[in-house]
Amino acid sequence: MNAHVDAGRLLTLALDVSASPGNASGSGDAADYARLVDRYLADASFRLAFDGLLEGVGLSVANADPAVGVVVRAAENSPWAWPRRSTDLPWNRTAFTSASERASRALVIVALLAYMAPSAADLDDLLSDPTTVLTTVAVRDLEQFVRDFCEQREAESEDPSGEPDDHPLWWHWLQLPPDAPTAKRIARNTTTKVVYDVLSFLHEQGWLIDTTPSKGGADKRYRPRRRLLHHYRDLLLDPMFVALRRHAARREG
Repeated sequence: MNAHVDAGRLLTLALDVSASPGNASGSGDAADYARLVDRYLADASFRLAFDGLLEGVGLSVANADPAVGVVVRAAENSPWAWPRRSTDLPWNRTAFTSASERASRALVIVALLAYMAPSAADLDDLLSDPTTVLTTVAVRDLEQFVRDFCEQREAESEDPSGEPDDHPLWWHWLQLPPDAPTAKRIARNTTTKVVYDVLSFLHEQGWLIDTTPSKGGADKRYRPRRRLLHHYRDLLLDPMFVALRRHAARREG
């Protein structure tokens, strides 16, 4: 088939975080995706053409796998850059004027990754083995995980000084209270609401699968898609992630 048409089609499928390859001998989008991934992996000239197309729009291939598909990453100035250029993020400056609200929402992403992969071996397995089943994450459990970490950091650190925007992320988290465990609805201005908002947003964008569609609020549980790790690979080198992952490992005993 026409390489240009196939390259455009593969890019469309790669940008759909909910798409995954199926059986190449079948029919439909999943089969088409499998065929295109196979062509990308086996056809050097097509791979070169596709990589050139991505370079022109500020993208690059982070991973290509018959089971996962093609995972693309965006440069900071790419029209597809995410999340930096998205105006509707749950930690956007225009949506939340409070530094603590913005910082707390940003912390949820890093904490979610550490919660999923508490050790380097876990992380390697998740990135390399498409058959590994990711753990589900509950809103209330993730909030408690972050709170335990932040309280530990507070106990080990001197009081932060300077302007609010210069405080570490963990300090901002402790400026907001958690929701009461017995509350029927999540109260506003709580870290439980922060976690709920961010996980709900990621679910709406296709990065998380809702495993409790009949429940709401703090009882919601989500299973992250493996693609989330590939798209946030830069965060996996962040010192905050390393500290959170160590916290997760100690927490598991």
